[in-house]
Amino acid sequence: MSANNRIVSIVDDDPGITMFFHEALRTIAGITIFSFTDPVLALEHFQVNGYAYVLVISDFKMPGLNGMELLRKIKDSNRFVRTILMTAFTIDDNLFREYTKMRIINGYLQKPIGLHDLIKEVNTQLDSYEVQKKYPS
Repeated sequence: MSANNRIVSIVDDDPGITMFFHEALRTIAGITIFSFTDPVLALEHFQVNGYAYVLVISDFKMPGLNGMELLRKIKDSNRFVRTILMTAFTIDDNLFREYTKMRIINGYLQKPIGLHDLIKEVNTQLDSYEVQKKYPS
């Protein structure tokens, strides 16, 4: 797969956040960014293009499908895709800990998220994706 076909998606029901993150991530070379305010549409896009996905960044609380369930469905389809869960709320939840332990959730960002922190975490996940594809466990 060429670097230009590597898809990163941002899923948040707040259009301001998806636009802000989309603009920030454009500074990272070799990825194509898709933004979704509807998690169901994001999942449908993933199901069609999952082979090209490298990372999904999802908000936790969204109508229709919460972020943890979206990321679980994505990992069920492609275990190599990296995932970041973000939220403005404190998560003290057994399911969150289980999903982290099972590597359904690979990264976590607490809102409000600084651009430096976002870009750093995305680059970390992209690097992890490359290593994981070369040396699958």
